[in-house]
Amino acid sequence: MPIYERISAVVSLSLIGLTLYFALDFPIETTQFTLFNSAVGVNSPRQWLMILLLGGLAIVGTDTVIRAHPSLPSQRHDYVATFCMLPGLLVILATQLLRLAPNSVVWIIGLVVVGILLWFTIIIELQQIPLDPTLAYGWRRPWQQLISYGLILAFIMLIYQTRSRSAMSATGIALVSMMVAVTLLRQKPATISKTWLFAFIIGLSLGQITWVLNYWRTTTLSAGLFLFLIFYGLLGLAQQQLLGKFSRQVLWEFGIVSVITLWVIFKL
Repeated sequence: MPIYERISAVVSLSLIGLTLYFALDFPIETTQFTLFNSAVGVNSPRQWLMILLLGGLAIVGTDTVIRAHPSLPSQRHDYVATFCMLPGLLVILATQLLRLAPNSVVWIIGLVVVGILLWFTIIIELQQIPLDPTLAYGWRRPWQQLISYGLILAFIMLIYQTRSRSAMSATGIALVSMMVAVTLLRQKPATISKTWLFAFIIGLSLGQITWVLNYWRTTTLSAGLFLFLIFYGLLGLAQQQLLGKFSRQVLWEFGIVSVITLWVIFKL
């Protein structure tokens, strides 16, 4: 099957899955379990299972598209996985945002927008496979960054505003941060292990900070922007390190920008 037909199949199946998700009537029930020695309750576990399945469908579908590319430099699972994170997160986010539609017309328009964004996101990931910088960047990189930063900010806001237990909210933000970070930090197959390490550190850092913020009374906007700033700063430092350009000057630049931005955030 040609690559573009595979992309169409992934997008179509994802949209069909989203439609079924909103058409199904999930039973109201609560499941209790222990996470990190903390009792946690999950409302409508079948609904959340469906959400994870939809995200997994987008990830697996994107994986089949990426592996079909003739210029893929490596079939390593840890390298190919970095191309699949954004589509999965986009579909999961759609399950949370489409339910806010005030009527069916807006919902249908939103579903179409999700399909368009999903299509272009997979295309952009696909076109960043060649290692030649003249082919891998250009307008593709800004689009990837726009989608990535939009996803991480939206997820942080959505998760934090639930005010759920830290075992859930901090873990969720940590996982999403790691998935987005590994996409933006991706360089070459030879450095992919270091890329995953930096992404894990960024995710762990965001999770720990979220844990602390849950004990601090602040608005969702302020907390979300603060976490996003931390993510942006850590990601920038990690990128400089991976590129071999990390220096004291870079550290000062990020530090000054972070302090100014923090001052603006706390003035909101």
